[in-house]
Amino acid sequence: MFARRKVAPPEERKGTPPIRVLLVDDSNVVRSIFARVLADCGQVEIVGEAASSAEALQHLKRQRADIILLDIERPERTGLDALPEILDAAAGARVLVVSAFVEENGPAAIRALSLGACDTLSKPGRFGFSGKFSETLIEKVVRLGRSAKAPSPRPGEQSSFPASRMGQGEAKPHCVAIGASTGGIPVIYEIVRSLPQTLDCPVFITQHLPDAFMEFFARQLQSQTQKRVCVAVAGDVVADNTIYISPGDAHLVCQRDGSRVVIGHLRHYAGSRYSPSVDALLESVAEIYGQNALAIILSGMGNDGAQGATRLAAKQARIFVQDEESSVVWGMPGAIARAGLATAIMPPAHLTRYLHSCVRD
Repeated sequence: MFARRKVAPPEERKGTPPIRVLLVDDSNVVRSIFARVLADCGQVEIVGEAASSAEALQHLKRQRADIILLDIERPERTGLDALPEILDAAAGARVLVVSAFVEENGPAAIRALSLGACDTLSKPGRFGFSGKFSETLIEKVVRLGRSAKAPSPRPGEQSSFPASRMGQGEAKPHCVAIGASTGGIPVIYEIVRSLPQTLDCPVFITQHLPDAFMEFFARQLQSQTQKRVCVAVAGDVVADNTIYISPGDAHLVCQRDGSRVVIGHLRHYAGSRYSPSVDALLESVAEIYGQNALAIILSGMGNDGAQGATRLAAKQARIFVQDEESSVVWGMPGAIARAGLATAIMPPAHLTRYLHSCVRD
């Protein structure tokens, strides 16, 4: 679902502790294939296998895991039904949903991500477990596993917004721009659900997802708020009390049309390898809204958003990033924080409190 990177060869990982993986699938054959594929990469230790959610929960009481590979379609209880309980018992383990249903039924993938899964991977047909699927599975497990084991930042790299200011009114933004990738969807739901009605400026969201999922994502967000939510359409005039979702096949940007701000779609953007691009959104927001913009960068791999944050910082706009502890992957927010561009680094609950402070007299 997200951009892939090459896995480092074993000699570059000498001395690194293995990634502990729990396999949850009702098919013994599938579990055996996954175990063999992951064991062959030399970076993974299979710490357990479970044919059901109940078995997985029992295993998690006895054994810690870094990654849980979870099938979501099983006869006794679907993996989606059990996902919240599994996450509660997982003690911080990342859940990668591997199922034939997450591609054929796009809504299932979005629901899995909204419930707290970190990523999804479509399970191939009976004879498709080798080649590209195996490479993708290894890459996703290694990336998520290494992010779970990433060292904490050095002293001084993280700071929270001054508590003394959290209860005071802050300048009301003219727009809010949110960027996210892996692990960002649950926080987007939390932010949208908590947006005060009196914060009536437009909200722009760029989440790394395939285009086929965007309409469902927008409908799911609409169920969380009274504000209008839509996939952004090029040429539409930007309106207050509206949340605009970037399409997956273009970069969402803001453009000036006389005295109005309109939605633009960039089909090509050289500044980023991600699509849709958070950098493209933030650069356009910096140009149109300047210091009156407020940007929020959430969990995600890579550094998408860092270049746009540089433009926003030059305009003295506020840039808030999710803290490392609450992030699934502290890549995108971490890149901005380490560059010294973040106004503040906060957990999601503090982000929502801050947005409420912006509409207090």
